[in-house]
Amino acid sequence: MVGPDERIEPGAGDPPAPDLEYSVGQANRMLPALTQVLRTLLEELGQATDPDVLGRLRAVEGHNGGGPAAAAVLRAGDRVAREMKFLERNGIVLRDAAAGLVDFPATRQGRAIYLCWRLGEAEVGYWHARDQGYVNRQPL
Repeated sequence: MVGPDERIEPGAGDPPAPDLEYSVGQANRMLPALTQVLRTLLEELGQATDPDVLGRLRAVEGHNGGGPAAAAVLRAGDRVAREMKFLERNGIVLRDAAAGLVDFPATRQGRAIYLCWRLGEAEVGYWHARDQGYVNRQPL
């Protein structure tokens, strides 16, 4: 796993082992880097779906290139891909980008679970079964 001050960039290292699991402490140590990743995702997804930018793209549809509006959307898409790669390589499951909701694979009392965290929470404090979701999360 990557420490909070270390970011895995695209193309670096191997994807995580399928059995990657986090302790609560390990998940909490990921939160500073994860907070940055989620905020970037929110910002870039907003840029890529901005109605004004998309309107400018539609206005030049069929013309050569799309100019600055197309370039902005492409840059935002590249940054989104980079942040998604970070999540993938660290085995973190993005459940809802707009809410900043993620799951960390873990084991609790011999049972495969997810540690559940939402952007803005001070620490990882909830879990749920792997076949359940946010509405079923329980305090640790």
